Amino acid sequence: MKSHDLHFAYNQKHSTTAVATNQKAYISFGSGSLSGHFYNDDFRIGGCQFCQSTSQILIKHQKFGNVEKEDSIFRENFDAIVGLAYPSFAERGVTPVFDNMIQQKLLQDNLFAFYLTSKMDEEMDGLDSELTFGYYDKSKYTGDMVWHPILHKLMFGVQLDDIKVNGKPLNICQGKECLITVDSGTSEMTMPSWAFKKAIGHIPLKTNAMKCNNATQFGELTFVINGFEYTLPNDDWLEKPDVVGQPVNTA
Repeated sequence: MKSHDLHFAYNQKHSTTAVATNQKAYISFGSGSLSGHFYNDDFRIGGCQFCQSTSQILIKHQKFGNVEKEDSIFRENFDAIVGLAYPSFAERGVTPVFDNMIQQKLLQDNLFAFYLTSKMDEEMDGLDSELTFGYYDKSKYTGDMVWHPILHKLMFGVQLDDIKVNGKPLNICQGKECLITVDSGTSEMTMPSWAFKKAIGHIPLKTNAMKCNNATQFGELTFVINGFEYTLPNDDWLEKPDVVGQPVNTA
């Protein structure tokens, strides 16, 4: 690894196990794009700079895109993009990192888990967000774990029954079969145009970004998935600008 601009970059010249390919790599997001060529190399994941864990997972002969050109937010904010969707969403001839972990029998259990904290959690409780492979930390939650069947194995699509705003059903899926995708790589919530038209009259929102008087103005958003309700406090779907007292809704 070497320092490149404001983040770290893979340098194949520093690896004795790197194998170049002629296959081009390109991926585009709403906030920017990445391009380069695919390489095969051993891939290590795990451990962290400021925590006690030093465990690493070594994936042999992982094929990945080596970024040679980047734009927008990727120039500053990311060291790498690691896809965790199903193999059917991957590039031709590429097995995702997680599926290679499974094939090479590197995991205690074939699962991964995210634990996400807020800035307040970090400051008050000393908790950090984390991604674990092969297990989930049972100390990070209370109650029973609920498992939902994956109905669309491209990304992680699960059944959506309805959306509620401040406890009031929108009946957004009435007469329709709805899916909601759990996507760790998306910073904003999106929905089809038909769903937006159905929901817009129930949400106090004039545009996709507007000032509000306080953090509670828009209330709570609840997703009903397979009969289970998951409520997002307004802090989870409001963006707070630098100006104190002027939260902006960007849901």
